Amino acid sequence: MSIQFLDLRLSMNRNQAGGVQTLGTTPVLLGDIGIQTAAADGTLNEGDVRVALMGTIGFGAAGNNAILITVERDSTDTPGTGTLIYSGAHSTTAGATSSIVSFNAADFPPAAVVDEEIRYTMFVAASGSSPGTVVTVVGPVVFNGIAAAGTTTS
Repeated sequence: MSIQFLDLRLSMNRNQAGGVQTLGTTPVLLGDIGIQTAAADGTLNEGDVRVALMGTIGFGAAGNNAILITVERDSTDTPGTGTLIYSGAHSTTAGATSSIVSFNAADFPPAAVVDEEIRYTMFVAASGSSPGTVVTVVGPVVFNGIAAAGTTTS
């Protein structure tokens, strides 16, 4: 069956640099989208749904830190309650005042969840390895997703 566009969703927490949100070791929900996939339910494309996810987060930090970005499928607002589909670590270095991290992730959801809206959540946490170091979200913060189904062969 031919390629079928399903949905495109955007989550914009902050569209520019500015503002300060301190990060700790407990992950914070910074992106939340619901991708509609029901149009593929019951079709030959049902087993060929794929979701592309992209995100960008601007951080501020004054020392060496580890920043962890995770994306889950069908979680609640609490990290660890969904299916982990992406986990990426980023390190800041001493002397750097800010950095922007972008990532791309993909999901091939099982046919069992294609008959509904699939929720994707982006969580971010930080752990400072430099004493007294604080990591902040300074922006921009965006999280986007697009879903399609089908194959290029008939």
